[in-house]
Amino acid sequence: MSPADANAEFEDIRIVDLDLARTTWSRVHESLRVMFLRLDREPPDTDWPRLFFEERETRIVARRRGLWIEENYISFDSLPDEVEKIHLPDIRQSIAYANRKYRELCVQRRLQRQANLAEQRSEREEMLSLQARIRGLLGGDGESAGAASSVPAAAAAARSAVEVPAPSTAAAAAASAAAIASITAALPPAAAVPVVPAAAPASEAEADDAPAAASADSFAEFELRRNALKQAFRAAACQDKEHK
Repeated sequence: MSPADANAEFEDIRIVDLDLARTTWSRVHESLRVMFLRLDREPPDTDWPRLFFEERETRIVARRRGLWIEENYISFDSLPDEVEKIHLPDIRQSIAYANRKYRELCVQRRLQRQANLAEQRSEREEMLSLQARIRGLLGGDGESAGAASSVPAAAAAARSAVEVPAPSTAAAAAASAAAIASITAALPPAAAVPVVPAAAPASEAEADDAPAAASADSFAEFELRRNALKQAFRAAACQDKEHK
């Protein structure tokens, strides 16, 4: 860090005036006054006043009394004739020390900031490099996994195209069909129902009873076939449950 950079970051604080408008009576003694030296600006932070008083603790000067730094003023208890000879040189020495040490502190702070930024950039670059490596590993695993999974999928598709599994209820369906066929064969066909030849003309009441009898026979045959089919389906359902 060059001195020019340090000076650009911090400029020395200077005394610019003795502010008589602020001068007041001291509480220490009636002959004393509280004198105010005005600075060109307020200290940048609490480190500058700390360094100012740090220097004053290294020396012993006679007739020192209370001294305070408030905003851009240094105030102190003094006799009027002591300001120029004693207190002004003493305060200037403390100000010079505070300015020098504060410039060094500014250099240290700037170097620390640069080190922190460099560390952050290095960590950022390291994390980006790690991310790139992880992505490369994940990308390779995804391609190999896709190629490996395509082979079993193709084989499974080929097997499904060739092999057609028989339904689980094929045996039950065959048994049901056989039972229905046997019951149907045992029943007399509708065409084989004997037909009674027409008799001689009878009375009007006998003529009306003939169609009613034929209708009753047909209904009985229908009921018989329906009951047989019901039994066949029930038997088939039972066999299907046993197979399951």
